Amino acid sequence: MNGAVMGATGRSVYGLCVHGLDEVEELPPAEAHPDRPAVRVRQTTAVPPPPIPIDLDGGVRVLADGRTLAVDRRRGTAAFHGPPLAPDVLAHPYLAPVATVFNRWAGRETFHSGAFVYAGRAWAVLGPRTAGKSSLLAALAARDVPVVADDILVVDHIEVYAGPRCIDLREPVPGPALATRTVRAGERLRVALPPIADRTPLGGWLFLGWGRTPTMTPVPPAELLARLAGCRSWHRLPTDPAALLGLAALPAWDLIRPRDWAALGPTLRLVERTLTAARAVAASR
Repeated sequence: MNGAVMGATGRSVYGLCVHGLDEVEELPPAEAHPDRPAVRVRQTTAVPPPPIPIDLDGGVRVLADGRTLAVDRRRGTAAFHGPPLAPDVLAHPYLAPVATVFNRWAGRETFHSGAFVYAGRAWAVLGPRTAGKSSLLAALAARDVPVVADDILVVDHIEVYAGPRCIDLREPVPGPALATRTVRAGERLRVALPPIADRTPLGGWLFLGWGRTPTMTPVPPAELLARLAGCRSWHRLPTDPAALLGLAALPAWDLIRPRDWAALGPTLRLVERTLTAARAVAASR
């Protein structure tokens, strides 16, 4: 099912045409993409169906907060069963599992990752939940660096799709002032992001870690392949091995930086120098 079947309205995010969330301001209006996967999202207080592992046709998953998400590939629908959700949380984080499943069904890879744009390429930022992905992306946004996504990264061949136009923080980011508003029942500070290109070529990967001094160490391709395989979403759904091999051929680094915000400037300068050099090498080939 595609956007032409569901109608002309909708929201364009994560490489999908999302219907039913027109009131969510963090999701930009959909453009004309007749071949783009479409999904209609709805909420219901009806008794949820029993859990069913999500496979190539659909399934039912109980979420961490007790709500139930039912997805149907043929119908192109995703239903949240439980108390109604506010628009701010529908944008982020509740849309993420919907986008992940529908993109995996479309043959795309998805990763728990953010990404920013530098030198015309998107650079993925990966790491565990406490690695500071969102705070680093917010610091970059404060310096007018375009941010692709905050929570999940959808990769189609060598391009990535833009996510919702927001970053959610647990605490303020020091430095240049960032306008924020409270969301998720007061648990997060939301930074609004400006519009960005719908798709951006992927340049490479940054794996975040903490340490005493800022360093960037290249990750060997063989090791990168194993890391990317481990970071994929929804392992039950099949993956194209050739596509994963192609992603592992891109440059990757371990980015180690101090927790001290005073080291943010040197960290960002190191990232800029390293990525500039990588782009120069790629252009010379």
